[in-house]
Amino acid sequence: MDDVAVLRSSRKESLLDEIDEKLDKSTSVVHLSVRPTINILASILTAAPDVKTITCPPSLFVRTPKKLGDALEKIGVDFTQLLLTPGRPRLHPDWKIDKVYELDEKGFSVKEISEELDIPLTTVYYYLKK
Repeated sequence: MDDVAVLRSSRKESLLDEIDEKLDKSTSVVHLSVRPTINILASILTAAPDVKTITCPPSLFVRTPKKLGDALEKIGVDFTQLLLTPGRPRLHPDWKIDKVYELDEKGFSVKEISEELDIPLTTVYYYLKK
């Protein structure tokens, strides 16, 4: 999704300021990091009247009243869930994490895995516990 206006503020006052600052008539896609309310959606639609899509994370999408989604649909705005930032990025690449499991299956000790892959001991324990 190109040119997504991402609104990250969690407090209503700062979110409204962010809406005024980031959105304009050319904005077509908006991503919210807070659960949408009628006031927030009204502010978005006022600042960006040509918006076509409003998204939010899946955890917030399921807690949003169906009436809001239906109202947006009636005015031609698509309201969907989108996971833009799935948590904190990993410090270690996937291949290293896969190698932790592989070395564990081969019988390497946690300390040996840690030294072999240059990963902290606590991180190896964390992945093996999962």
